[in-house]
Amino acid sequence: MDSDSIKKRKQEIIERYGSWTAHNIHLGGGVYTIDNRLVGDEVKLRRILQIVCDVARAPLHEIRVLDLACLEGLYAVELARHGAEVAAIEVREANIEKARFARDILTLDRLQLYHDDIRNLSKEKYGYFDVVLCLGILYHLDVPDLFLFLEKMSEVCKRFAVIDTHISVTESEFYLYKGRKYWGRSYEEHSPDSSLKERSKSLWSSIDNVKSFWPTRSSLYNLLTHAGFTSVFECHTPPEIGKPLDRLTLLAIKGARQTLFSSQLINEVPQEDVPEKGNHGTADQDDAKS
Repeated sequence: MDSDSIKKRKQEIIERYGSWTAHNIHLGGGVYTIDNRLVGDEVKLRRILQIVCDVARAPLHEIRVLDLACLEGLYAVELARHGAEVAAIEVREANIEKARFARDILTLDRLQLYHDDIRNLSKEKYGYFDVVLCLGILYHLDVPDLFLFLEKMSEVCKRFAVIDTHISVTESEFYLYKGRKYWGRSYEEHSPDSSLKERSKSLWSSIDNVKSFWPTRSSLYNLLTHAGFTSVFECHTPPEIGKPLDRLTLLAIKGARQTLFSSQLINEVPQEDVPEKGNHGTADQDDAKS
């Protein structure tokens, strides 16, 4: 397709759904979804692609990737262009249509797009994936959805997940889930008196819940461990210069828990949770939420 035809179709999308907000995808012929300049997500894209390629240790055409809450499709498109089989889920119609437009222009036959809520994720509905991308969505979930979603994410993940999210740097409140305590803070997504229609139009907030829960770094590590991931690492390079202190990129490995042969006594000792910085007493001494 020539550049004039691409521009015409792009303008039709803009007139119906608005301009692209974040994902600047090169469509060919010098045409980009936003403009011929760096917009901001390119640095994160470089980090995520590098992590996936380094850890997969296999040609990308041999792996299946899930992109959760794919927004306008940049990460899903990039991995599909490298040959991966990609499924991407997005709840907002405007975003999914922009992703479909890019997929069709680039003729990415191995990219499947689903207009769905990521809270509907299940192995029965979507199957299993070698790699799961959870980028910029975790901090938009409230409890108990946050806990349930991480369990579902682990359920469909066969090898590893890459998570990019805000965390709480304070331990202002906690919730009990399955007898375990998780610390963090609440974040207001929408005005409590906002309508569902108003919330759906707020593209950089949750789709319906008026607040979300941001776990601390330690509690997020523990949540991932309890959900079934066996190792969790924080990524520092490739760097994201200027990344906020309350945002991080994690690599969570879905492996098999190992038994020690040389120090067998430790096999009888349960693995401890990562401790919080503060001293909070016991669950029955605190005002727990659930």
